[in-house]
Amino acid sequence: MEKTSLYAYISFTGKDDVDDFPVEVVTEMLGVQPTTILRMGERINDVHTRSFTSWQYESETLETLDVDDVLLPILNFFQDKADSINRLKEELNLNVQIELVITMIDGYTPGLVISPQFSRFASAINAFIDIDMYIYPFSEPEE
Repeated sequence: MEKTSLYAYISFTGKDDVDDFPVEVVTEMLGVQPTTILRMGERINDVHTRSFTSWQYESETLETLDVDDVLLPILNFFQDKADSINRLKEELNLNVQIELVITMIDGYTPGLVISPQFSRFASAINAFIDIDMYIYPFSEPEE
């Protein structure tokens, strides 16, 4: 039986009129290999191409109801890189976003409590915080 699962990621994208940027500079300045790179102009399907570039680092997907289980690894990995993140934002005209992705199964809902430590980090890098929720229908009890 599937259970509710969570993962989180931090991403860098261009802001204002910046749709593309050198992801290699982000990798080098942070000293971190991204888990995903999306490049402007990549073919998404037969009809669409990607309209922006994104550098992403994603946590492990866990079956848990505690958001700290996926947010704290992001915090622990990037907290000491806040100055570098802010420099990248300034030099390359980037936005930073922290995304929490929740896949809810059978109504098992995680608590959405953000720790003060994580809030301070997100504030220090002026990050957007986005929460995506994918909610799957409740299973009908078998008779």
